[in-house]
Amino acid sequence: MMTRRIFPFLAFLLFASLSAFAQGSPYVVGARIDWLGQKLVVDISLDLGKAALRMPQARSEAERMVTRDLSSLIKDAVFAILVDSWRDVGATTDDGTLGIDELLGLLGGGTRTSARFSGDFTKYLTSYEFALTRLSALYVRHSIPYDVPPSLRFVPTKPYTGIVIYAAGLYPVQGEFIKAALAPCLFPRIYDENMSLVLERNMMSPDAVRRWGTVAYAKELAGSSLEARVGDDPIRIMAYRVFGTNRTDIVITEEDSLKILNLPENRALLREGRIVVILDAPEPGSGGN
Repeated sequence: MMTRRIFPFLAFLLFASLSAFAQGSPYVVGARIDWLGQKLVVDISLDLGKAALRMPQARSEAERMVTRDLSSLIKDAVFAILVDSWRDVGATTDDGTLGIDELLGLLGGGTRTSARFSGDFTKYLTSYEFALTRLSALYVRHSIPYDVPPSLRFVPTKPYTGIVIYAAGLYPVQGEFIKAALAPCLFPRIYDENMSLVLERNMMSPDAVRRWGTVAYAKELAGSSLEARVGDDPIRIMAYRVFGTNRTDIVITEEDSLKILNLPENRALLREGRIVVILDAPEPGSGGN
């Protein structure tokens, strides 16, 4: 379950009504991160009685209130999104990686997907979606990706159209004597079993990161629209371990990494983010996943 986080810059975000946080707030907010759909989904219920809204103006007034308060209502959910193996969005604003103005622009850029009254006309119910790719794009600072040179060790391989990593279930945690499930995040890293880096976001084309993020997560590939991302002949490999404080990074075998790194065509797949990670469907609203 997501927990509210309070940061030193909170005052800058509270340009909206403070009623959202006061005791007896008219709002009830539910949020979940849909990593498979790459979006943050927010459901908002506004109690018309507590907000002192009456028909026939209630609809327009409710819409105005939610629009005014939206940034304050969703900030906790946005802060809790995992960025990488050790930070969430809140931590990146604390350390200065992400600026306040950039974050405010994101918070105001959601798409309203529904709006209606409850059956007894006591509540105004509305939902918004926020694309995670828009959030990922805020972290792009590089202009030219760097490349990992091919290894001198020969491993038979061929050009592939994409990379599919199967990571469903539990895996040993690198450096620890436990197992854990892979946790989705905005910028997972991929290592080989020697902990040599295979992929991180600065190795990707900035345009690719902005377009569709570092990797796509899916429950399965068959029949998925993600087939367009990895083509009809991807290399299919199994995760070997997971890594990181947040268990977001993937470790693959050295042999599998060399099948990718030892051909320029396959290294281009990393640069373009043509990667799909197959994992268990996250529980809605649990752990920010």
